[in-house]
Amino acid sequence: MNYADVYQDFVEDIFEQHHRDIEETIAYISKNAVEINEWKPDFKQARRHLSPGEKNDIIWKIITPF
Repeated sequence: MNYADVYQDFVEDIFEQHHRDIEETIAYISKNAVEINEWKPDFKQARRHLSPGEKNDIIWKIITPF
């Protein structure tokens, strides 16, 4: 499993659902972490295996075009 791809795909989906608002995206993921982990176990694994720096790099790639 490519953890970076799993993490990026999920965050991009949520980012689009929240009208490209990164603050809302991060808040949604933080507030709903337990539920997300239940229905998206691959995302849960990705969050555990990626370092904070790797997650920041992925988020930066998502928001940079905007």
